[in-house]
Amino acid sequence: MEVHMTKDEFEIRLRKELNLPFYNAKIADRDYSEIEFQDYKAKLQKEYLDYVDDYIDYAENDV
Repeated sequence: MEVHMTKDEFEIRLRKELNLPFYNAKIADRDYSEIEFQDYKAKLQKEYLDYVDDYIDYAENDV
């Protein structure tokens, strides 16, 4: 049996697992599976790491 979570449960879990207390996901108001959650979480983590690599490191080395 696949576990589903609501949009609110999805956002609360993302905030907790990624330590982003004020994050608001721009997602549809529907139920989400565990697989969808893990995919979204991995995508968000990659985007954050890409941001750090592309912008934060560049800014620190450009001074």
